[in-house]
Amino acid sequence: MSHAQLPAHSDNADEELSRVQLALNAVFSTDSTQSSQEWWSQRQLADRYLISFQSRPISWMVCDKLLHDESSDVQKRFFAAQTLHTKCRTDIHQLPVESLPSLRDSLLQHLQKHAQGDALTTRLALCVSAFAVQMNWCTIVSDLLSNPTPLALTILQVLPEECASRRLYVDDVYRYAMRDHLVATSSTFFQFLQTQEPTHVLQILHTWIHYVPIRPDTLAETALLAASVQALTQAELMEAAADVVVEVLRMYPSHQHGNEALVQAMLPLLFQLPLDEALASADEDVQRAYCRVITEMGESYMSLILSEQPVSNMVDGVLKCSQVADQEVSSITLNFWYRLVIDLEAIHPFEWRQELIDIYTPHMLQLIDVCVNHLMKFPDDIDELADDLVEDINRHRFYVAETVEDCCRLLGGHSVLQKIGTALRQQVQQNLQQWQGIESSLACICAIHRFVPSDENEFLPFIFEMMSHLPMNIRPLRYTSNKIIGKFASWLAAHPELTKPLLPFLAQSLSDKECAPAAAVAIKELCGCSNQRFAIIEPVLQLYSDVAGHLQLADELQVLEGACTAVSREIFDTRTHDISPYVARLTQPILMRLGAAVADQHASPRRNMIPEIDRLTVVVQFLKVASCTPNPMLEMMKSLWSLLEAVFNRFPDDNMLAEKLCRLHKHALRSIGSNAYSPMANTLLQTIVLSYERSRQSPFLYLASICVAEYGQNPVYTQQLFDTVFTLSNTTFSFLRDLEDMTNHPDVVEEFFYLMGRVTNNCPDPLMISPLLHSLLQCAVVGMQLEHQGANKGTLRFLDDLISYALSLREQNKPESKAALEKALSREGQMIVHNLARAVIGDLPAYNERQIPETLWKLNLFDSQLLLQWLASAFQGVERIPERPKAEFMSALSKGLPFEEFSIVVRAFQDACGKERRSWT
Repeated sequence: MSHAQLPAHSDNADEELSRVQLALNAVFSTDSTQSSQEWWSQRQLADRYLISFQSRPISWMVCDKLLHDESSDVQKRFFAAQTLHTKCRTDIHQLPVESLPSLRDSLLQHLQKHAQGDALTTRLALCVSAFAVQMNWCTIVSDLLSNPTPLALTILQVLPEECASRRLYVDDVYRYAMRDHLVATSSTFFQFLQTQEPTHVLQILHTWIHYVPIRPDTLAETALLAASVQALTQAELMEAAADVVVEVLRMYPSHQHGNEALVQAMLPLLFQLPLDEALASADEDVQRAYCRVITEMGESYMSLILSEQPVSNMVDGVLKCSQVADQEVSSITLNFWYRLVIDLEAIHPFEWRQELIDIYTPHMLQLIDVCVNHLMKFPDDIDELADDLVEDINRHRFYVAETVEDCCRLLGGHSVLQKIGTALRQQVQQNLQQWQGIESSLACICAIHRFVPSDENEFLPFIFEMMSHLPMNIRPLRYTSNKIIGKFASWLAAHPELTKPLLPFLAQSLSDKECAPAAAVAIKELCGCSNQRFAIIEPVLQLYSDVAGHLQLADELQVLEGACTAVSREIFDTRTHDISPYVARLTQPILMRLGAAVADQHASPRRNMIPEIDRLTVVVQFLKVASCTPNPMLEMMKSLWSLLEAVFNRFPDDNMLAEKLCRLHKHALRSIGSNAYSPMANTLLQTIVLSYERSRQSPFLYLASICVAEYGQNPVYTQQLFDTVFTLSNTTFSFLRDLEDMTNHPDVVEEFFYLMGRVTNNCPDPLMISPLLHSLLQCAVVGMQLEHQGANKGTLRFLDDLISYALSLREQNKPESKAALEKALSREGQMIVHNLARAVIGDLPAYNERQIPETLWKLNLFDSQLLLQWLASAFQGVERIPERPKAEFMSALSKGLPFEEFSIVVRAFQDACGKERRSWT
């Protein structure tokens, strides 16, 4: 076993058994006399041998012998049982049908022999269960109960889950037959369970309710139902009982027809639970179990809560659970409140909806109190908690905020703000140093900003006047204060007298790393609402000048975006035409730093250049100017051009730098507008070609596709764009010569074919009549084989666009393009369809569920007979293709089904091929 070459397997069971035992000894060995390298080498070889062994037919007999062998230790027996379980799931085809009963009896003997209630016992029970489904043993429950043993319970506990498992490769007819058998025998089985040990009974009952569609009247009639609910009052059974009760509620909701008797049986049982006593318990597990049950009852029986005789005491119970001190437990209820709001909003007529809202308004207002005073509050030791726990708390607070917002949807922003604002005033009057209550109130007000009336003048003035009096050293409070300023920026714009002290407050927050993100966003939001009454251009420009280079880049860019937006609004409001002073003020410092970085031989693109390019991108993206000549943004780009080329020439192989440069050009083109930018269009296209030839970086292909999208439908640029694309294609083909080259450059393949797709959609005709088209199709045939999601999707998208254009040409007067494209598709279509067929049967990747059926459907519209011939050729000689699904697939093509119906047939064929493939793997 120490040699690198894998030893051959033997078809003699005894010989193979001895080899497997040697391999298992090597895998489980802890021999300290060997060197670690030698031990690891032997272990890897042994592991490879065992994996190979598990797929061979001889492994059935060898594993059977391992389990019979008295000298086998637990590890070897478990390996044998695990191997048999996998084979019972996937390799049943390796056995002759006449041998199945004897193997079943052997598995039962092994289970009887090794019945110790451990992992080995469970694994052998899983073997028996998988085997029962495979051999259509549809009397298994009756057979096991005819002579009940503890092992019968072990098998019947795992049988429903194994029957439902998608890892069990079996014809659905057998799977459904076993499921029907379990349904038919459930009543008898439940009677048997009543005499068994309660903990085990609850575990089995949970599995059966989850995986077997038991008739609701069967559950309603069994004594196990009441016993499960009553078990919630017994500490040793409580958790298992909660699982059962929750599963009953989840699987049998009140709105489904046929569940009425079961629901009526459950209600009195659940209402008799000692909920108040459980929630007052010091035991977190008790609180959690009851919260789970009561919340699930509310969600599953929502139709009763919203019925003509509303069961409001269910809502009372959930509200009590929301007040449990442990936030992790009380947060279980949050989804119920979301469901209640959603379902209330869907009720018609409006009058009945409003009547129900009036009934539950007191509950919702009380929920607001719970959110403010409990659920949203930070713990006292927040500063001492680990980062992952703080992240969990913030995630919890996000869901609480959504709950508060949901209340607004029913009650209106004014009522909810009044409730929270009153609580906030009380908190402030008590003690500003007790910050958690103040912060939670502000966080809840943040959540409802979209619902607060614009003319609110009772609580918002109080809140923003209070800001300057808050403790400065409490980061969570300061962060939320910054955030609320941003959320109510539009309201503040109408109250400029309150805003003046807030800007210094935000500026000071920028100096704190944890508070800076919220402060930067707030400044940006305020700038977005600036007007002549609320003019903040000068303060913000000065602030940006002060903080540039001293903040995290993401925060600095938010402030810069705000400054650009404020300038843009000023330009629009005052009809200012000369904005060059603003442009210079924003960009000159950037250009100076970028020029210095280019001249510095020790400069780093990531540290010294990319941040400056990001800043320039924000300026061109968010500084909006009125149409004027000369366009100041265009003039800025002209002045930048040589500097940007120098930046690229310094680091032509840096992909991130190329990506940032192309992003800058994209936003410049789109912000300035294609017409205004046209004097620079030729220069941009030349830059793309030269940069791509030098770097072979995919961002330049993406930028080229942006140019095609902007100028492609303008006939003036058609030939120039095609010349650019032609040159880019030749460069691409020069280093993408085969599958290995494409595998090494998947990003280039992706962007290249997305570019060609845009050419096909915007300016296709020069491409159609060019020899380049054949080269593209040949390249696409190879690209379809890539195991890279982006590259594969880009290739298929191009082919789909091309076929779509071929279909559209039938309605257009373009005979030359039509003839050339049809000729190209007829010439290369065989290989394209061959790859599509391979993707359907699983030999090639298929990352997009819709794309392959859509392309096949369009090819069928293009030439149905030719497609059928190509597919027949592609399937010829290929094993593992299930015949019936294949025939249905081919028949669907000849019928000319609508796309959605055809897509269903293709997916069914893919699923069938996948099952067949897995069974042979």
